[in-house]
Amino acid sequence: MSETTSDPAPSGPTEIPPQRRLIGSRAELAAAVDEVLALKPRLLRIAAQDATVFALDQRHVVDALEALLHANRQARVQVLVDHAQWIETRAPRLKQAQRRHPHAIELRQASVDDPVGEDLHLIADAAHSIDIRAGKLVSGDLWLNNRPRAQPLTSVFERRWSAAAHNLPVSPLGL
Repeated sequence: MSETTSDPAPSGPTEIPPQRRLIGSRAELAAAVDEVLALKPRLLRIAAQDATVFALDQRHVVDALEALLHANRQARVQVLVDHAQWIETRAPRLKQAQRRHPHAIELRQASVDDPVGEDLHLIADAAHSIDIRAGKLVSGDLWLNNRPRAQPLTSVFERRWSAAAHNLPVSPLGL
């Protein structure tokens, strides 16, 4: 297993009791993303068709990702999407953050043989996770400090990450 996909120990306090919260609205999802980012994980993995659901095109989320990277030099962010064109056209702040932190932010397009599809996950340090069900309405779960729940999501993410094979370029090719 490579060093970039190994599961580091949580960097924050481990006194958080295991808990589950239901997510039933976009506001609750935004609050859940902010809460997970506030835990300052060392490894953050995001899998979605285009990452819109986790607001990776919003300034405050990208700023929180950069704050996470500044707080811990070993922190890494891995984003796996089905539609890489979304990153190029709808998430310029995320691309700019990748240019500033090419060692820490990795973006990949999922393999056509194993797409992300309707699996929408945010996994932090293989202990905290947000699992969203695809549909017209936002619904899902926030799991804090629950490794048994995050482990299957981590395994699926690692399989898809390896199948994707290479990172998207930091700057456009051909320039």
